[in-house]
Amino acid sequence: MYLSKDKSGIWYVYYRGEDGKTKRTSTRSKLKTDSLRFLLSFKTSKVVKPKVISFIDFKKEFLQFADVNYRKGTAKIFRLSLTMFEKIIGNLPLASITPLHWDKYKAERLKTITNGNPISPVTINIDLRSLRSAFNTALRWKLIESNPFSKQPFCSVPEQAPVFFTRADFQKLIDTVKEGWLKEMIIFATLTGMRRGEILNLQWSDIDLSRKTITIQSNLNFKTKQGKRRTIPLNDTAVYILQQKAIKTVTDYVFTLNGKPIFSDWLSHKFKFYVYECKFKEDRLHFHSLRHTFASWLVQDGVSLYEVQKLLGHSNIAVTQVYSHLQPEQLHNTVNKIQIPLN
Repeated sequence: MYLSKDKSGIWYVYYRGEDGKTKRTSTRSKLKTDSLRFLLSFKTSKVVKPKVISFIDFKKEFLQFADVNYRKGTAKIFRLSLTMFEKIIGNLPLASITPLHWDKYKAERLKTITNGNPISPVTINIDLRSLRSAFNTALRWKLIESNPFSKQPFCSVPEQAPVFFTRADFQKLIDTVKEGWLKEMIIFATLTGMRRGEILNLQWSDIDLSRKTITIQSNLNFKTKQGKRRTIPLNDTAVYILQQKAIKTVTDYVFTLNGKPIFSDWLSHKFKFYVYECKFKEDRLHFHSLRHTFASWLVQDGVSLYEVQKLLGHSNIAVTQVYSHLQPEQLHNTVNKIQIPLN
């Protein structure tokens, strides 16, 4: 917002309207002192005070919004985190929530015991990110003047390498699984690096067998992560699996059981059952570990992190860096580029 004089000598106040466009209004004066007083009064009149709303009322509005605009899994996380925040903090006026409540929520969650074990800092950080995102929406809706959680620290998390199957353990899993449809999905997930939801919601219209590609995109019943669309290449084995399925398909969806959709939680439960059956040393293996397996095997075989990033659909190479420890020989080649002769 600023003052500017036109050709007639009249001062005008220029400001940005709610539609984002620059507008102006006349001070009806040629004197700058009078115009400055007008500007001060005009600024005060344009200040929009946030609507007074309680946290519970905001939660209801936001969750209705989340159910429509986010994936089911993401909406569920919002619901759990906001409900837990309400349980710990109470029903305060939304505008009265401060960074103190962030710290209190984090401290209480860190003390929570579930099934005899404390909640993982990673899980708590997922909740905290959800809260920050929800308050960003409250800010956009002009319910608060600023996001009290915008620069608050998350829980400290020890760096851990992603859990993945060794080739021997993967073969043992495949040999143990009895159901053909499950075995097929496990192999396909490992060949493509696709997420569980992406596979379960994959439709034949997303596949181009002639070009050997899959387009991962949102549809009426499924939203991709961050709503992004990407195309991935298929290797020959994945193409063969799809060709065989295409011969006998009767639905729009690629992976079904008796022609009906497969529920994600049931798939995870079934997968975990066989992981326990195999009695692997690593008990943290789950269906998402197949995506880590896809990336880890590629990196171990010399594929660059940049290529793995593109195949996984990571928006930032920093996310893919978790696999960098699997190719130390490349780092040796790099440091050996510095040669200093010794006498």
